Amino acid sequence: MVISRHRPDHSVVPSVLRPARAGKPMAPGEEYVTLKRQEDGSYEITGSYVHGANGGSGPAQVATEDYRTGWERTFTARGGDA
Repeated sequence: MVISRHRPDHSVVPSVLRPARAGKPMAPGEEYVTLKRQEDGSYEITGSYVHGANGGSGPAQVATEDYRTGWERTFTARGGDA
């Protein structure tokens, strides 16, 4: 479904609204939204998640104690130079 989306900065942008599919990755710039029907028949659209909004590059960094132990065990093993 093609819709006109009114953004908080008062711009209007055409958007495509379609159901999310489990297991399908999001493309850069895609956004998950929540819809709430208004009394006048329109919908309030609230952004739930925007792909790439955190500004990072690459996956989230994992730094648990188990991860560190595994890293040390793998890359500091005796028996040779890396």
